[in-house]
Amino acid sequence: MAEILTVDPANPTEEVLRRAGEALLRGEVVALPTDTVYGLCARALDAEAMEALYRAKGRTEEKGAPVLIGHPGQLALLAEPPSARARALLDALWPGPISFVFPARPGLPARLTGGPGGVAVRLPGQNLCRALALVAGPFAATSANWPGDPPLRDPSALVIRFGPRISLLLDGGFLDERPPSTVADLRGERPALLRKGAVPFDAVLRAWDRAERRGITPDRASG
Repeated sequence: MAEILTVDPANPTEEVLRRAGEALLRGEVVALPTDTVYGLCARALDAEAMEALYRAKGRTEEKGAPVLIGHPGQLALLAEPPSARARALLDALWPGPISFVFPARPGLPARLTGGPGGVAVRLPGQNLCRALALVAGPFAATSANWPGDPPLRDPSALVIRFGPRISLLLDGGFLDERPPSTVADLRGERPALLRKGAVPFDAVLRAWDRAERRGITPDRASG
């Protein structure tokens, strides 16, 4: 059964971050409150940990898991360098509840990308997730629910459902219902909406167009 630690997502203690970081670095699956729902999490660049995450979730289809980072600089570990216009978009909307799909770096675990091509990355607005990603590196996070069921918001229900499949639960209390994160694809000439969520897609397009008006071209990669 999973160990349980109480956490304040807005102000996690060093002890909680240390314990959770050590669990992720050992390749274990950790459950915690993200900026949207409770998530099942594993170290993104560890292929064996990603397999453990998929087993815990009960997921069999080849669907990539979004990756949470603690600083924009960690994007380079996962994706090809974004264009200058894409960087301007990230500056406008990160941190926040929106994931962007980028061209994936070669060699990422297949479970991370769901096949060749793209990786979804989010810089969350929540302190816990950002701080943990700085301690343990980028980590994949998938909602804590069986495929087809609604995400769990009650940590007690999470323990009943996933207790034997995870090593650690960070208990942040019952979560209010929140919209999911928005997902936008940045691999084309303009952002494409993949999932509606907390950030309106109009805000994505406005930020993209503002970058164009400032003369930031899509093919100027950031250095």
